[in-house]
Amino acid sequence: MRKKAVLFLVVLTVGMLMLSGCTGPKVPSLPGDPGPEDPNPGKTGTIVGAVVDADSGLKLWSGTVEIAGIGKATIKDGTFTLQNIPYGTYTLTISKQFYTKHSLKVIINAETVTVEAKLKTSFSSAELDLLARLVHAEAKGEIYKGQVAVAASVLNRLIHPDYPNTLSGVINQVVVVNGKRYHQYEPVLNGTIKQPAGDLAVNAVWDALAGWDPSLGATGFYAPAKVGSGSWVRTRPVTVTIGNHRFFK
Repeated sequence: MRKKAVLFLVVLTVGMLMLSGCTGPKVPSLPGDPGPEDPNPGKTGTIVGAVVDADSGLKLWSGTVEIAGIGKATIKDGTFTLQNIPYGTYTLTISKQFYTKHSLKVIINAETVTVEAKLKTSFSSAELDLLARLVHAEAKGEIYKGQVAVAASVLNRLIHPDYPNTLSGVINQVVVVNGKRYHQYEPVLNGTIKQPAGDLAVNAVWDALAGWDPSLGATGFYAPAKVGSGSWVRTRPVTVTIGNHRFFK
């Protein structure tokens, strides 16, 4: 009778363990990996996003979004789409030239998930004011498109290897040729850059930051009516002429 009682207890214990799920190790599922306990195995969703400047509210014209190891997309006209993302929780990283990288948590649990992101520029308020004052001094009499083009051409120098890599460095750059010093921008030399920027110049800076480049990639500009035929700038490839300014690379 004792042996039967012991056998009965062993069988009963094993049965309880099987019911409780403790008879083997439980393998955790990874984020984004539909494991055996995932109620939506094999399902995928699409992320549709909008990206704007946190201060101006302008939509960003370019940039990239990425989920590491899963997918990558390009921002166009302030929006992006990431498709075929397995159900799960992810970190979405957004990058844009002249902006601080932004990350946010995204949960894919439906066919379409909508997100909105606001990016902050990497420039300080003092740097933005300096650029706006330069645009005002150089182009206050030009149409708005021409003012944005001036701002964009300055930003283009920042990513060009031939120029300094800071906004202040680009604007205040002085080059020495044959022992003579040349300021890159006339308002720095004559002091007009110290004048407060008008609203149009400030807005032009924000538009250029967001990605509008009417200069078509130019790194400089000049007024043909004020520059002699022998000037070196006239030898540079022209990208576009807007108002009284000719833009060049």
